[in-house]
Amino acid sequence: MTKLDSSLNLPPLELRTGSHPASVTEARKGVAAYAEAVSNAVVHAFVGRDNGVITVRAELDGPNELLVEVGDNGSGITTPSRSPQAGFGLPIIGAVTDSVEIHTGDRGTRLEMRFPRGS
Repeated sequence: MTKLDSSLNLPPLELRTGSHPASVTEARKGVAAYAEAVSNAVVHAFVGRDNGVITVRAELDGPNELLVEVGDNGSGITTPSRSPQAGFGLPIIGAVTDSVEIHTGDRGTRLEMRFPRGS
């Protein structure tokens, strides 16, 4: 079982959005993608281990995009994307982002997700 380590003195993750309906829709897409990426890491990255680190980082990338990275120090993605065990997580992320890049290897996985920056 993966446990959250509350002894790590990490800053909180903050999501801000405007109050108009379009910004709420965009925020929901982002939250779905972040949650799915973190969930994938919790479920798949640390099989056979009882510790690991998942990092979520966000920054503005130019005037029109938000870049959100979700990374872990797990075992990397080992299931082929067309395998029945692959599930729906990555397709969901791909459907709600402008783009997603996946970097994976034996030191972990990092997803770079890009979203349009709300006005």
